[in-house]
Amino acid sequence: MVIRSAWSRLHGTRGHGRHCARAARKPAAPRWRFCLSRLRLGVIPLALALVLPISAQEAKRLFADDEEAQARLQRGISLYQQTQYAAAAAALEPVAVQYPDQATAYRVLGLCRLQMKQYAAAAADLRKAAELTRAQESREDGVARLALGKALFLAGDFGAAIPELEFAAARPDAEAATLTLLGYAHYRQGDEAAARQALTRSLARDADQPEAWQLLAELDVAAAPDDAAAVKRAAASIEKVQRREPLLAAGLRGRLLVAQRQFAKAIPELERAAAAQPDDAALLFALGLALSREKRLGPAADALTKAATLLPNEVGVWRELGYVHERAGRKDAAIAAYERAAALTGGRDDFVTRALERLKAP
Repeated sequence: MVIRSAWSRLHGTRGHGRHCARAARKPAAPRWRFCLSRLRLGVIPLALALVLPISAQEAKRLFADDEEAQARLQRGISLYQQTQYAAAAAALEPVAVQYPDQATAYRVLGLCRLQMKQYAAAAADLRKAAELTRAQESREDGVARLALGKALFLAGDFGAAIPELEFAAARPDAEAATLTLLGYAHYRQGDEAAARQALTRSLARDADQPEAWQLLAELDVAAAPDDAAAVKRAAASIEKVQRREPLLAAGLRGRLLVAQRQFAKAIPELERAAAAQPDDAALLFALGLALSREKRLGPAADALTKAATLLPNEVGVWRELGYVHERAGRKDAAIAAYERAAALTGGRDDFVTRALERLKAP
């Protein structure tokens, strides 16, 4: 929604001068959401270190007289606590294969694979651990379900991650960071109201979370300037981000200024942020828009071309890039960009259709 909403606001009757006055309602386009890498998942604590040592008596209870399995389990847990995840997984894998009904081995094995960024395998192991615990002990495995939520999130299965994270967030001992992650999962599923609710609950528990403030600002920047209250909320959230992440705050502030059509003020903020985050397509798109409105067409084309490389299926980027090329007199480049936009919309974008007719007219 970041790119589409920005283009829609700025390409109203004032956005493109005489060409834009004839533009019809924009067709639906895929909702693009800002890069997941901007959420620093590595710093979100999810209680994954809470794997306690297991006593010899407990190991014996789990594996009867199989001393090798007992030793492997104890060694695997010890190696996990020492952050030797690959070695721990190697010790635990034979135990899980030989004893497929033992939740403990699957739980720790899943945690190892999560730390090793083997997200699909981690999710399978953690789901197995949760199911075994539920069936055998008539209780929920809080550690496994929390870790499962993170594994599914990192694997890109946000819909499946949500119920696991909701369960974890509902526990009395849940950390605020769990609610923040839940907010991001809802956001990636397109439920912005649920995202805002989770983030608000998270910040009520711990206000020192730049990741939560970042997404709240993102939501409010997207709503501005149609909602004056959203502008105020966005500014307040950006100030919270500023304290810990000044470059992220610069990008958000720049995009808010673009939404308010304060293009000259937006450019230095966006340039500073884009220099530090060169692969952030939302920043590059906003920078391209601002440069275009200030008639700096060469730099605008450069920024938009980079954004199009990062988001080749985003209509708004190609539409704007075509417009910039057209204003700069680069007819062939404008036609190529407009044709990409037309292909992505199936020829149902009136602005693009008229631009192509105009440029191809004899």
